Amino acid sequence: MTDYATALQRDLRMSDTEQKIRYGIGAAAAAAAIFAPLSYKWKGVLTAIAAETILTGIYGISPAKRLFHF
Repeated sequence: MTDYATALQRDLRMSDTEQKIRYGIGAAAAAAAIFAPLSYKWKGVLTAIAAETILTGIYGISPAKRLFHF
């Protein structure tokens, strides 16, 4: 009998391809936040997107998948 936490974690793990896509999106958002001539509000939004996508790529578990898991 598998315990619930192990089964849930296995269901929410992302593939290697999804992790690479998240790294790419995070890197692009970080570069735009650093180099693009945007207002501070948009730089903050891009920084948040970069942090979220890079961290979920590192840990391999997506909060969005956890939120929408049925």
